[in-house]
Amino acid sequence: MEKKLISIREVSELIGISQPTINRMIEAKTIPSYKIGKRRLFDPEEIWAWVKKQKDSGKKPRKPKERR
Repeated sequence: MEKKLISIREVSELIGISQPTINRMIEAKTIPSYKIGKRRLFDPEEIWAWVKKQKDSGKKPRKPKERR
């Protein structure tokens, strides 16, 4: 069975977090992703497991600090 990887836009729609926030999470390495060439892709199963882990830990998904 072939796994389908999804884009930042699709992750944003899937979990309801803005694309700029997801980009900051990628930079902070707080969200699981793969870099393939110049693209950043995500495994939906890993994203849901990550969301569940955030929920089970009692924490909201951690947003990296804003750049100044």
